[in-house]
Formats: sequence, C-alpha cells, structure tokens
Amino acid sequence: MRKEYSLHYFVLALLYPISILPFWVLYLISDFLFFILYRVIGYRKDVVLDNLSQSFPEKSVAELEVISKKYFKNLCDSIVEIIKLLSISEKQLNKRMKGNWDIVGKHVSNDRIAQAYMSHQFNWEWGTVVANYNLDKRFTGVYLPLSSKTFELIMQRIRTRSGTQIIPIQNMLKKLAEVQKQDITWGFIADQNPSDPRRCIWLDFFNRKTAFAKGAEFVAKRYNNPVFFGEIIKLRRGYYEIKLKLAFDNPSETKDGDITTAYVKFLEASIKRQPENWVWSHRRWKHIFKD
Repeated sequence: MRKEYSLHYFVLALLYPISILPFWVLYLISDFLFFILYRVIGYRKDVVLDNLSQSFPEKSVAELEVISKKYFKNLCDSIVEIIKLLSISEKQLNKRMKGNWDIVGKHVSNDRIAQAYMSHQFNWEWGTVVANYNLDKRFTGVYLPLSSKTFELIMQRIRTRSGTQIIPIQNMLKKLAEVQKQDITWGFIADQNPSDPRRCIWLDFFNRKTAFAKGAEFVAKRYNNPVFFGEIIKLRRGYYEIKLKLAFDNPSETKDGDITTAYVKFLEASIKRQPENWVWSHRRWKHIFKD
C-alpha cells in the first residue's frame, strides 16, 4: 500500500498544475483528447454505436453518429473537468453547477434522511462535490471503488474535498445502520451495472431487459427515507444544472420494485432529452437476461 500512496502523490503532482489552468486551456486539452480517442484510436466507438443503435432504433446511422461524436466530446470534457476539481474554488463550482437544492429541505423534516437517485450523466463527479456545499445535511455517496489503487486514492481525495462522505458499495450493508443514524443525505448512482445479476431486478430499459441493483430501494423502504430523482443537464460547455424532484415521500408504503421501476422510467426519459450526456462507452448490457 505504501507504493500506491507514493505513486498517487506523484500523479497528483502531475495533475495539479493542469488543474489550475484556465478553463479555455483545459478545453483545448479536451479537444486534443477527443482527436486522439475518437479520430485516432477510435476508443470503444463500436460499443457506443451498438448501444445507441439498440437504444434508438428509430434513428438513422447519421443521427447516431452525431450523438456518438457529441458523447465523446462530453467524455473528454469530463476528464479535464474532474482534474479541475483538484483546485476549483467553491464559488466557481457553484457558479458552474447550479441546482434546486432547497427542494430537499422543503420536503424533508430534520428527523428524516433523504435519498437522491442520480446517474452517470456528465458531470456527476462535480455533482458529488457541489452537493455537499449546498445541502443542509452531509452528502453521503455509495460508490464502486476503482481497480487501480493509485487512481482510487486520487478520486477519494477529489470526491471528499467538500466534506462529502463516500462509502464503498461492498461496505454499505455493514455500515448501513451506523450511517443511517447520522445527519446525512444519501446519494446513489443508481444506474450502476450490478456486479451480481442474480441479486438484482430486471427491467425494460432502452428496449432491453436490464439489471438494476436493489440496494438503494432496500435502504429507502427499510428506513422510509424520502426519495428524490435527480437529472444533470449540460447547459453549455462547463456549465450544468441539477434538477431534483420528490419521487416518493413514504417509500415504506410502496411495493417491492416500485421505486426502482419509477427511477428507470425517469432515467430513460432524462437520457432521451440529452442522449449525448450519458455514458454509452461502458458495457451496461453485459449481463444477459435469462427467463
């Protein structure tokens, strides 16, 4: 572990000077990354186009190519924007990512804990940081650790810089009762591909049976945490908006699967409004539904 710590400080020393560059320079770097990934390497272009073609069968090849190209531009922007989180000020981040944060306080009393269902819409990493600047209760996210120990340490530093608490998904059940007693707001990236398809719920999502984890719904129903669905909208380059809406005030009164089913419908509608702003390059449908 000592080696990973040493290496992570070395990588930080390389990334921090980049992070303090003005945004116009960072986006020049993003344009160069786009040229390399999209034009030269063709990084996962086949995966992206396959996912898009099955999700939007009504669109022409030309239309899908346009979405794919915009997606890769957003992906490259997100890379430099994540690096920028090493140094960006609270004031500047709040200016660039606004949200209707007060809706949580309006609907949730002090003795209850809210849950926010988010997704892999750009730039969710900014959302993880900015949420803790604006919510009354400490934002606590559940996440899937990276396989690289070096970059896992870097992302921990970035995600917790505003005081956000992050819990590895492997430790969630073990720490659930303890964390639930704290004065927090839960945050779940709820479109994450579940590691074990046998312990999930299968729902229709972009014309395919798709596996979704049930952990967030389990927490909401067990503790009757009010559930909010969140959408990240890219307004223009470097500027975003988070829109939260109350989805379930009393989850304990719902039937199993109701919350996740409603979230999936919300997510699909949100992605259709801005398809280039959701991560298409990961193999979201690698698990195959079996009757």
